[in-house]
Amino acid sequence: MGLRAALRYRLEEFRSRRLRPVTVAVVDSGVDATHPELAKRVVKAVHVEQDDGECRIIAGDPSKNADKYGHGTAVASIIAGLAPNSKIIDICVLDANNVGTGEALVAGFGHAVDSQADIINMSLAARARCSASLVPLCEQAYRNNQLVIAARRNMPLLGEEGFPAEFASCIGVDLGFFPDPFHMNFLTGSGIEFRARGEDVRVAAMGGGYTTMTGTSFATPTVSGICALLRGAYPDLQTFEVKAILASGCQ
Repeated sequence: MGLRAALRYRLEEFRSRRLRPVTVAVVDSGVDATHPELAKRVVKAVHVEQDDGECRIIAGDPSKNADKYGHGTAVASIIAGLAPNSKIIDICVLDANNVGTGEALVAGFGHAVDSQADIINMSLAARARCSASLVPLCEQAYRNNQLVIAARRNMPLLGEEGFPAEFASCIGVDLGFFPDPFHMNFLTGSGIEFRARGEDVRVAAMGGGYTTMTGTSFATPTVSGICALLRGAYPDLQTFEVKAILASGCQ
């Protein structure tokens, strides 16, 4: 079904439909696949290893705790909680201090594109110097009909709102306070198109248990989870159609 048919349904109703599995690549700090919220939801795990400026993709165990900080586990749990049909591809590009290089981020993002994930969640923001490397990857993802959902930088730097969130080929996300994760705002006149629930979000904590997080990092997987429901219900939706559906459902 296409756009017109999809608009007949509210997003909340998709949970009761038979949904196709949708793969979501989480490019982040890793995912704790041992957490009950994520058990058996991670189908692949890799990390980027950088040595003398060269980045390599190293395979990991998708049943283990691959998180080094807790950020990626929180992000993945939001997606898994909203979209029961989502399967996570864990791509770790950050270290134990939640820091990573631009080169590692680009390498991890490139692997996400190559993996043919249906959705790529980027709750990270690269600096402008990485944009030249990210542009062709985002364009390739668009041609592949892969949705790239990317976070606005929490604190813009010299006018930069964060890459790849600023690219038209992506869905850029800012944070807002919404008690219902299916409520969003559409932002006009900005490369960042949507504001989604990102304040005081209950998330899975690395090692077990739960915590509360705030930031654009956690608004982004809210949109990724909704898109996983859309793609699960209507697998043939194109990126521009998904954007239109999201905008039509905004307050």
